[in-house]
Amino acid sequence: MRTILKILGFLALILSLTALALIIYDFVKTHQALPAKTFIVKVDVSFLNQEEALAKLKKYSLAQLFSSLVTIEVEAARYSFPPDKLGIYVLYEETIQKAFKLTHRDSYLEDLRERMTKEATVAPLVLGLNEPQLKAVFAALGEEIRQAPKNASIVINEKTGGYHIEPEELGKEVKVASNLEAFKAALHRGETTFSLHIDYHRPKITEEELRAYPPVHRLSAYTTYYGKHDSPNRIHNIKLVSSWIDGTILMPGESFSVAEILGDVTEEQGFKEAFVIIKGELVPLLGGGSCQIATTLYNAVSLADLKILERRNHSFYFNIYPLGRDAAVYPEQVDFKFENDSPHPILLKSMATDRKLSFRIYGTPTGRKVNFSSAKVLGQSPSGEFAPMPLSSVIENDIAFRTEVVRTVYGKNGTKIKEEAIRSRYKLYGDKENVPIKEPEPR
Repeated sequence: MRTILKILGFLALILSLTALALIIYDFVKTHQALPAKTFIVKVDVSFLNQEEALAKLKKYSLAQLFSSLVTIEVEAARYSFPPDKLGIYVLYEETIQKAFKLTHRDSYLEDLRERMTKEATVAPLVLGLNEPQLKAVFAALGEEIRQAPKNASIVINEKTGGYHIEPEELGKEVKVASNLEAFKAALHRGETTFSLHIDYHRPKITEEELRAYPPVHRLSAYTTYYGKHDSPNRIHNIKLVSSWIDGTILMPGESFSVAEILGDVTEEQGFKEAFVIIKGELVPLLGGGSCQIATTLYNAVSLADLKILERRNHSFYFNIYPLGRDAAVYPEQVDFKFENDSPHPILLKSMATDRKLSFRIYGTPTGRKVNFSSAKVLGQSPSGEFAPMPLSSVIENDIAFRTEVVRTVYGKNGTKIKEEAIRSRYKLYGDKENVPIKEPEPR
């Protein structure tokens, strides 16, 4: 029995000494090198010091160490790129340093115990990123994806009253900065597929809103005709702007500006030169004729009983317009603006031919009726006073005059809801031959 115990004790001593020797060997071997079963991704760097591991790792390409392709998912589409095309590269020295820190912590025995409990240690790659290069890729993808929000629209058959509502389309935008940060985080996790985040923007007008109160009831209509002095250029400008306005939908509380619709009055926008009143003279300028748009729309809006925000009459009166109910417009000088102060959407329909311009306003029935009185004319006497006078006297004597038109709104039962006076002031009657013309209009 004693002999057996001695033998067992001797064996235990031998095993202990062997284990100690192995530990000492491992400590010496791994003190300045990576321990056994250490891998950087799939590269075995066991028992290599940092310089040796670095030399070995550099023999492998980015595609071998990371991935041959990186996939960017955009909605249902997938785009694959070699990683270097996205600006990805390996930080070799940082990768080796990280692997060494992962296997060499403060306590050797703790490191040893951890290594004993797992099959292998796999250290990750440390990747770098050329941010401007990746931003350029994201920006290019963003241009392909970018889409402005498109409002829901309504197509109405004005003869039959039938209509169709076209649904809205969401706007799409790729924000490069936020996607860059998300990509960096995914790259840090070693992911090779990245979903590009798209910001969606809801349009101003939705199908749901139009279906709730479809603007298909005609609230008002007004037509003006061109005059004998009108040139093809003027008619061209009227047709152009009319086409821009046709089909416009205004939601409750939204305002409309004719000057904003005109925008930059340039040849590139399609405008031609026609007469405009500038400092008391007719001057051919790009966009001439737009005042007929403003005047016709002003009367249609007034008949629909919508809120007028801004209106100014011309300095000369031309008889193609209703007396005392004209409206002037020219960008950065004068404007006609109104607001949809009704609780429901309204639709503007416009049509310009070679003879006339028409506006129709559609919305939800209100039961209201609008009436304009005849214009009261007040001519200016030599003393400067204004007194009631026939329009014929104003024309005959070429004198300045004022007008006053009363607009009255009646409710469903015929009761008067409101009344307002529309006042205008003119230097002279513009259809006479003595209208000052600075230079001829192009024909």
